[in-house]
Amino acid sequence: MNEVAGSMKRSGKSRKGPVGQVSSRGADRTGTAASPMKRVPAGDALFLPDALFRPSERFSLDERSPVPLYHQVEQIILDRIAKAGEIGGKVPREMDLIKIFDVSRATVKKATDSLAAKGLIKRRRAAGTHIVKLAVTEDLGRLTSFSEQMESRKLKASTEILGVERHLPEDDVAAALRLSKGEKTLCIRRLRGTSEAFPVVLLRSEIPVSFGIDPKEDFHTSLYEVIEKKYRIPIEWAEQRIWAGKATAEEAKLLRIKPGETILGMERITYTQGDKPLEYVRAIYRPEHYTFSMRLKR
Repeated sequence: MNEVAGSMKRSGKSRKGPVGQVSSRGADRTGTAASPMKRVPAGDALFLPDALFRPSERFSLDERSPVPLYHQVEQIILDRIAKAGEIGGKVPREMDLIKIFDVSRATVKKATDSLAAKGLIKRRRAAGTHIVKLAVTEDLGRLTSFSEQMESRKLKASTEILGVERHLPEDDVAAALRLSKGEKTLCIRRLRGTSEAFPVVLLRSEIPVSFGIDPKEDFHTSLYEVIEKKYRIPIEWAEQRIWAGKATAEEAKLLRIKPGETILGMERITYTQGDKPLEYVRAIYRPEHYTFSMRLKR
């Protein structure tokens, strides 16, 4: 299981610049993101502003890669959808995709069928194929809540509460939160997404009951906002690790995917003043809807 670990601060703004993405998508045999070579002629008279590709674009796929050609096509289209950032963008016709990727009709159909099954594109007779859902990118350089991430992208967060209860946490959670024996946590389980993509992530948050968070709070909104604004508990920094794995039967059912499908996992310990653990959160993401990005220096 591959992991990416790091720490982040609550305050401060991210600086604009190149980003590197950490995702389970488009990996080659070395484990790095696939980056097909493309040729884009200067000028396309038939290019539409909302189109994902220029008609004369061409991609060279890696036929020697263990990643099937249809999956390579799917990942390139997924990357374009993420960069487009708009609902309604038009996906080229099958005959155009065949030329763009230099593959068979069967390969193109398998790629677009997969995207349609994931709810990212929709085919309409006469109107063509359009983007109907977007992927979300989280900046790992900042400590933000899901609601804050969506707000920064002008998306509306949606929430389904699965359960809120005080309980005795698992041993590893108790250790991470430095709890005394028998000390309970407030466990909040939620599905979150946007009006365009739901569900995106399955969240389980555990907060020591000593912080006094009322189980009757409205947890459809930002948990960080409740903690900081209502309870006046400052969120200072966090430690986080990310990994790729396979969905369990329960996770698959809640995220509406098949058991064993690839997921992105994240565990985070959030700290308040005096480096005191405040929250343990475990998040399971649908990777076609979510990517992580960070800015790195040499």
